[in-house]
Amino acid sequence: MNIGTFFMLAVDIVAIALISVVVIQGQTGGGLGAVFGGSDIYRSRRGIEKTLLQLTFVIMTIFLLLCLFTVIIM
Repeated sequence: MNIGTFFMLAVDIVAIALISVVVIQGQTGGGLGAVFGGSDIYRSRRGIEKTLLQLTFVIMTIFLLLCLFTVIIM
């Protein structure tokens, strides 16, 4: 197993983790109507919702970096 295969496998695992975290977050009830002032989208996040949001950004950053490294190595 070379380094390119390792990075591709790591990208797959991180992608599955990112999908899982996004699905766990669920619906906020805003939808497209929230973009046009239909609901309050700027409310404060607390507890597990805040943790999941932060985790989403961390996993997204790892995913982006892994994708870039994989392209550079391949």
